[in-house]
Amino acid sequence: MTVYKDVNDTHYFVTRVKLRNGKTKQIKRRGFKTPKEARLAEAQLLIDWENEETKDESMLFSEVALEYLSWYKKRRKESSYSKLSSLIRTHLNPNFGKRKIDAIRNRDITKFQDKLIDKHYSAHHVKKIHTTLSAVFNYAIKQEYIKLNPAAIVGNVDLEEERHVDYWTLEEFKCFLSKIDDPFYHTLFMTLYYSGMRKGEALALTWNDIDFPNNKITINKTYYKGNVTSVKTKASRRTIIMPEHTMSLLSDLQVAQGHKKLDYVVFGEVYDYTSTTTLDRYFTKYLKLSGLKKIRIHDFRHSHASYLINNNAIPGIVAQRLGHSDISTTLNIYSHLYPSTEKEAVLQMENDF
Repeated sequence: MTVYKDVNDTHYFVTRVKLRNGKTKQIKRRGFKTPKEARLAEAQLLIDWENEETKDESMLFSEVALEYLSWYKKRRKESSYSKLSSLIRTHLNPNFGKRKIDAIRNRDITKFQDKLIDKHYSAHHVKKIHTTLSAVFNYAIKQEYIKLNPAAIVGNVDLEEERHVDYWTLEEFKCFLSKIDDPFYHTLFMTLYYSGMRKGEALALTWNDIDFPNNKITINKTYYKGNVTSVKTKASRRTIIMPEHTMSLLSDLQVAQGHKKLDYVVFGEVYDYTSTTTLDRYFTKYLKLSGLKKIRIHDFRHSHASYLINNNAIPGIVAQRLGHSDISTTLNIYSHLYPSTEKEAVLQMENDF
């Protein structure tokens, strides 16, 4: 702190302060009787300026969430961004959007969790909402808007997730197929049932992915809302063996469509992909005709897993075909489908001798 003597034997100081836009501003104060008085005044000015500049600096939660979404969109898949955006828009902004992010306390997080539980959302959904909330706070910490993450301190909800998997047996699937009068959709649903692919993975297939001589399909991309991107995880990039009856249907489809180039879309026209909404519409149509219990197209994956398990496939095979990165994921989802029970296991022990 430098103090200068003025022409009238008083003292003054000149200092620079930082503005919110990153620029600096020079401030000069005069008329101090002594150098000490000038230095004290300069110190107080800097303190007051800092307090004034930072007191309104705190951002609203909705502003930080919007920043986080912008950051996330540039680094993640469109489908993941869409789900995250929906959670923030539907659950987080209505509860925290208008609040200063550094004013949100641990107790606010606990009350929010209680509200979600009281609305009887599934345990999985509540945990996903909390994970998203915590991610926004973590982003705010990295951007130096806050120092602590109250969601992380409170922790996720301690709820037991109810495992329920909907699927069709082979007999039910055959009943569904009997109502399909279009070879295109007959082939598509056969491919889904006998591969365990996600519908986006199936819709993204090109003829280059179909290895007819070896009865194999390579899955390395997915289709979502008009965009084709890489598959969900490294494990999702896989090559699976298919039964000959499904490969024969695919061969017939290729001939019927007159496709000559390998980069043409399998379930579409040339380079035009069948949209997920169109697929959903036809699925609903055939589902109503079949009179079967309602499942989602995604449940064809569960149906495929059930089919494999009932045919004594080991968990590792199920995991590989579904594109799970860890067998534990497969077991967590489908362990209840495996026919072996504790009673049967003990009976086997007794039969050993």
